[in-house]
Amino acid sequence: MIVKVWDVLEGPIAVSDLDDEAPEGANYVMVCRAEIDGVMADDNFWFEDFDDAYEWESHFKKSIEPLVIDMDSYDAYN
Repeated sequence: MIVKVWDVLEGPIAVSDLDDEAPEGANYVMVCRAEIDGVMADDNFWFEDFDDAYEWESHFKKSIEPLVIDMDSYDAYN
């Protein structure tokens, strides 16, 4: 499955600041506008490391191009 992330709406937010439960190993969350199978939606994306999350935010400060993620290549997702 290919996911295109078009924008960061919120975050990075520390999991400790949330009322909801986070996936195991997640320390940060970002709410992003994403396209999954051609459908646009706002979705949570979880990160272990702040720098990885901030890299996404920095991308959209410089570009309007989406981040393209091949979810089939992530063992943790499958």
